[in-house]
Amino acid sequence: MKSIVSMKGVGAVLAFWGALGGGSGRIDFDGLRAGATPPNWVIERARVQVKLDPTAPSQPNVLQLTPEQQGKDGSSLALFNPVVCRDGDVTVKFRMGSGPSAKGAGIVWRYRDADNYYLLDFSADRKDIQLIRVKDGVALPLRISGTKVGATGVFHDLKAGQWYVARVIFRGDSIRVMLGNRKLFEAWDSGLQVAGRSGVSSRGGNGVSFDDFRIEKHS
Repeated sequence: MKSIVSMKGVGAVLAFWGALGGGSGRIDFDGLRAGATPPNWVIERARVQVKLDPTAPSQPNVLQLTPEQQGKDGSSLALFNPVVCRDGDVTVKFRMGSGPSAKGAGIVWRYRDADNYYLLDFSADRKDIQLIRVKDGVALPLRISGTKVGATGVFHDLKAGQWYVARVIFRGDSIRVMLGNRKLFEAWDSGLQVAGRSGVSSRGGNGVSFDDFRIEKHS
């Protein structure tokens, strides 16, 4: 695990921290040069850099996350270091790389360490969206409210090369997932009732692009 901090100018640093507002903020990566490693992110099992992308929702940059090796849940991770919370909202825009090795993107929250966190996994290969609890190194897909008995995901024809915006709202044992402006599902789980960091994940050799990461801390 490593953390690399660099920023374009003292003024950019002050503006960035002012936007956090005591535990909340939006990071669009546009104040960094292409090829830089973004500040205040902790990277696990991945190569990460800022890249120019003409399709970026907010121009001109995105965060590119590409796995170096696969973890216990099959994901590489990038965690936003400054904000630690038990309850909050995480929103991000993402686009999965195209090609036969395209697999999936994800949102991470309540991350304590590499063996304990929640993961919302958007899968291009399975064509579904799963909620996963990683606890003591064991990845367990969780039951989603309103689905048939035994179902641990919802079908969605996710396409590589297309931008999506997703949001996770977590309060206590309640988890609500939004895709675009639509609520996808709700779930309840008490397995990880601790504060932790939030971030993003990537599966597959072609990597995932992220933009407009937002974390809002509630407790």
